[in-house]
Amino acid sequence: MNADAHSHGFVTKGIHWLSAVLIGYGYLKGLDSVSQLADPAVLQFEVTYALALGALFLVRLFWTKRIAGATRLPESAPRWEHTASRVVHIGLYASVFGILATGLLIALGFTTPVLSGLFLTTMLSAHEAVLTFMPILLLTHIAGALWHKLVRRDGVLESMTGRLPVQVWRT
Repeated sequence: MNADAHSHGFVTKGIHWLSAVLIGYGYLKGLDSVSQLADPAVLQFEVTYALALGALFLVRLFWTKRIAGATRLPESAPRWEHTASRVVHIGLYASVFGILATGLLIALGFTTPVLSGLFLTTMLSAHEAVLTFMPILLLTHIAGALWHKLVRRDGVLESMTGRLPVQVWRT
């Protein structure tokens, strides 16, 4: 790793990669239809999963903002990189919390007859919109990490992954 970026600690890396796995799992196992919430076990699992993921992201947000620091971008990095990093990270947090909030509100709308009409339809649309937008942010995040590995070579990617076995040819 280049001296420009110092490594994230074990806790930060653990929270980051656990978050990534849980988000991936959520996408892979997502419900096909809101009617699946009629099964009490499915409803309970979905609500518990959303609350646990929300708690993890609240801990993650607190940890990175108050204890460990959020970024490993070198101060010498161009202003546009700092801005892009901040926008993508804020977007990712907003997406996660948006997915969780709308998902919990869908569960509420599904189980509360008075909320089953327009409210439920609106929450489903909002949920789908955020679920569609989040992968764009995730791919942008990954592209940024690869930019730092392959172009900038400043150790930002390695600050979260540790030393990778991939060698980049120097010209």
